[in-house]
Amino acid sequence: MKKLLSLLVMFSLLLSGAALAEEGEVIELRFQRIGNDAAETEFWKSVIADYEAANPGVKILYDDAAIGDAMDAKLNTLFAANYGPDIIGHGILSVAQRADLGHYIPIDEYFATWEDGDDMMESVLANGTYKGQLYGLGYSATPYVFAYRIDLLEEAGLEVPTTWEELKEAALALTVRDDAGNITRAGFAFPMTGGNMVEYDVFVFGNGGLFMDEDSNPTLDTAEALEAFEFLETFLADVNIPYDNNDTNPFISGNAAMTLINNVALRPILENEEYAGKVGVSAPPTNGTAATFCGCNMLFIGRDCQHPEEAFDFITFALSPEIELRRAEMLNVPVTRTSLVDAYIELDPYNAARAECVEIGVGMPRAIWSTQFQTIRNEMVQKVLFGESDPATALSEAQEKLEEEIEFL
Repeated sequence: MKKLLSLLVMFSLLLSGAALAEEGEVIELRFQRIGNDAAETEFWKSVIADYEAANPGVKILYDDAAIGDAMDAKLNTLFAANYGPDIIGHGILSVAQRADLGHYIPIDEYFATWEDGDDMMESVLANGTYKGQLYGLGYSATPYVFAYRIDLLEEAGLEVPTTWEELKEAALALTVRDDAGNITRAGFAFPMTGGNMVEYDVFVFGNGGLFMDEDSNPTLDTAEALEAFEFLETFLADVNIPYDNNDTNPFISGNAAMTLINNVALRPILENEEYAGKVGVSAPPTNGTAATFCGCNMLFIGRDCQHPEEAFDFITFALSPEIELRRAEMLNVPVTRTSLVDAYIELDPYNAARAECVEIGVGMPRAIWSTQFQTIRNEMVQKVLFGESDPATALSEAQEKLEEEIEFL
């Protein structure tokens, strides 16, 4: 009996020791983020430091990679080794592909328990939703805004355009030419080439169109897309200074009166004292539908994560009001929570338009063919702008080409 009691006591001590070891164990979560810019890296380091201070049992191991092939190559290597990151910060184009590969796990069950979930903007939640399941929560939105010169509109006696026809009227009136007839100041700057011609998308969205239907089929060849091209053809050549959207927009150097531009690229002219009080921003002029293009980076939980609850806890911490407003101040990016819009606007009057553009924003198609769409859409837009194809033919050919490529995915 004594021997049995001794064994029971020893077993009890071993169990209690194991429990204490588990309680004292530090959980490590590996966080891989797209983008290696210094400012955002410093921001995330501050977030991680605060989270670890509040959660001493969790350590976040941070890493990042340049936008593009570098990020995807790193993720592919890690997942191939069954060592994928626990938390991943990535963009819209990754959603469908990595969800189908099983690299991202659905987070619906965790999201359902988050009391602040209904505070996330619907447009932001849509970006992380694929085939009816939620995979990612947006932390960094990049909306395209309509930027205009207040002083030039006032000199011409014009109001800020809110419709397509008003945009055309103002663009024609504000275009300046030299004695040889060359445009020296664009009434409306629109890129002729670029890596992702989302400026055209803004017009399609503003006309009530989309590039994907409810069954995830591509819809390039639509009446709304055709009307967008036909409208641009009526005036663009008479008001535009051609440029590539990978380069500096003429608006930034004062060589355009109006343009569509992403929130980040607009910063230089807003910080230029020469244009203080002369630049305004708003949602883009429409043909009946309030919409614009908006990119979005999101936080996902990886397939190989052994601690998904802790990973989701970090994600919600990164999306807490305090951290969202810190991100807005440090990085000049819009908030993604509805309740923070008023506080965000108090930081900067321009933020009212930025927040609106996030709320009405539409991202890239969340489909496995989104990368092919981007390439084919770019080719289509450039063909039309350079007069190499009429809009109807270009749209039909682009639709057919994309459908053919989808068959091989």
